[in-house]
Amino acid sequence: MNPVRCARLWLLAVLLLATGAAQPEVPVAAGQRPPVKITDLALRIHAHINEERVKQSLSPLAWDKALSRIAAGHSGDMAKRKYLAHNSPERQGFPQRYRRAGYTCRIRVGSTTYGGAENIALANLYDSVTTVNGVAHYDWNSSEKIAGKVLEGWMKSPGHRENILMPHWKREGIGVEIAADGKVYITQNFC
Repeated sequence: MNPVRCARLWLLAVLLLATGAAQPEVPVAAGQRPPVKITDLALRIHAHINEERVKQSLSPLAWDKALSRIAAGHSGDMAKRKYLAHNSPERQGFPQRYRRAGYTCRIRVGSTTYGGAENIALANLYDSVTTVNGVAHYDWNSSEKIAGKVLEGWMKSPGHRENILMPHWKREGIGVEIAADGKVYITQNFC
């Protein structure tokens, strides 16, 4: 075997052992992102929500473009101003966002009228980053993995789970925004 090639293979083996790379990592320059598209991610979450509802013998939710725009606006605001809350820093919640958008939700069940609901979540484009010799190696998340983690988190939270499995909701909208730091802000609105 060529001594130069042998040395390169040996060096590669040493580097892999030194970094503990049991799983292949994709070296990515700082600032480079995986191909996660916000519309695709929102639709994947929507599909997971409906799968969960069907498992519970509930009807699937229709995709509502107006609710999606409202949700996307809130996700964008949270990403831009770096907060995670149902209410904006000005104390504006989903009822005010619905009203501002001219969206009306009134579902009457018995003597109760429901005006909608909201779930929010924060995810990440990557689970971890390791720097070796000045090169960042990211453990990127796919759209499918992010969607699965978001649903899992919501289903473990009693309030979020209740919103997802509420039998009287007919429609939902999901808005996603990816911040420059790789944080993924997700808002889900119901009617």
